[in-house]
Amino acid sequence: MRNKKIVTLTEFKQLDEGIQSDVKQYIKKNKKELDSLADDDNWEELYQMMYTEFDVEPDSKKGKELKKTFDFIF
Repeated sequence: MRNKKIVTLTEFKQLDEGIQSDVKQYIKKNKKELDSLADDDNWEELYQMMYTEFDVEPDSKKGKELKKTFDFIF
């Protein structure tokens, strides 16, 4: 039996803001390399670099959320 935690809207927004903050810091830290990869249309390599940095699997829920947040910010 899985135990799901019920979160309030405020808690959910705080979680989302935490991910956004982490992604913004990651982009700032790696801006030059990310820009170069994006300019060369190496999106798969760019995403793989991000998944490795955050230690998540691309097909996991966290990986998908991370990619979505990254695409929104970058």
